[in-house]
Amino acid sequence: MPGQRPKFIASALALVAFSPAFAAPNPQPCSTQGDMKSALWRSSCDAAIAVEKDAKVRASLLYGRAYGAVEDFRYDEALADLTTALELAPDTAAYLRERAYVQVELSNFEQAIADLDRASHLSPDDPLVYRERAYARHFHGDLQGAYEDRVREFELTPAVAAALLARGNAAMWLGRFDDARADVKRARKLAKSSGDEDAARGVEEAQTNLELWSNATRSGDAAKLCQAARMTDEDDARKAIGNCTKALLEAKTGVAKADALTSRSTAWLVAIGSQKNSTEDLSLARAFDPEDVHRRVNLGYSYLLSSHSWAANREFERALGMVRDPFALAGRAAARLNLGDKEGAMADALASNELEPNEGATWVLADLAYDRGDRDEARELYLLIYERGSRQGDLLERLRGLGVADPDAAVKK
Repeated sequence: MPGQRPKFIASALALVAFSPAFAAPNPQPCSTQGDMKSALWRSSCDAAIAVEKDAKVRASLLYGRAYGAVEDFRYDEALADLTTALELAPDTAAYLRERAYVQVELSNFEQAIADLDRASHLSPDDPLVYRERAYARHFHGDLQGAYEDRVREFELTPAVAAALLARGNAAMWLGRFDDARADVKRARKLAKSSGDEDAARGVEEAQTNLELWSNATRSGDAAKLCQAARMTDEDDARKAIGNCTKALLEAKTGVAKADALTSRSTAWLVAIGSQKNSTEDLSLARAFDPEDVHRRVNLGYSYLLSSHSWAANREFERALGMVRDPFALAGRAAARLNLGDKEGAMADALASNELEPNEGATWVLADLAYDRGDRDEARELYLLIYERGSRQGDLLERLRGLGVADPDAAVKK
């Protein structure tokens, strides 16, 4: 069969395995094609960097090690290596682009944009530069700049459905719904003709979003119609998405834009259960109103619900750098617990409850007690959460596992 691996008898395999003439060549140190998570790859890469004297070669090795660190989510290490690489080879667009990627992951959007501005001058025809900068500009709140970069990206890759779809999505954020519809329609055809299944799924998602975004109440104050209190059921929430979008587009201040997006983030959850859209809205709310600590706390909890504890921890850290907020402490406690830092989780949860007793911190303390086998303390803490009004299914299941079949009766004792 064409493409099938040839079969060898066992003795032939043995000869290949032990013959120096057939030994597999050692991969180049810091190669991005190797197993970047293996101890051997990292040790050989470290050793090569330690002895290399040539500036350009050393920069290339540092880039490779940074690439490996990114794959392992060690962003601070990657950032340090890429910064050194750029000191050795400052006019290397690939290094700038990779550092910008890391800065975006760290939510350092201004720094990312600065790197990509430089990269665009060095490699003006590289579509990846504009793709990365569009992303950074979007989450920095520069929606017009993001759209312009998506336009340029598609100019450079006119046969790529994802690029056209990205331009359509960027147009939506500017309220250019007719342009967005045209791009989504063309992207559908491109995705079908090219067999791009990912783009095809993106088209369906964009079509749903477009219908909801553009369906606003014709009369009335959009900002007043964009209220969480109005989202009593799925139909109301679907209508609120359009009204909140209208409020966003009409808003004159960053705070007003952030308020509209915060309300819309709730509507996404109630209307179609989209955690992805909800988190994106809260990310933009943070961008438009960065001085409000609650924007970061809200985003942190959204990341927790998205099982993205590393990003959640980062947002809570930054919130706590602004003010010692009990809910930021409770959120960081949950993120730390998910990341395996039980001591940090315990300290944060205790500090949070000391400032203001709350369900989030108590959950962490209950889970810690359960994990260490202290059933009595865990039972007491889970019942406290129940007494405060929580009726979550996992809480009731945990209580049953601890021998509490009737929580109401147990709370009354």
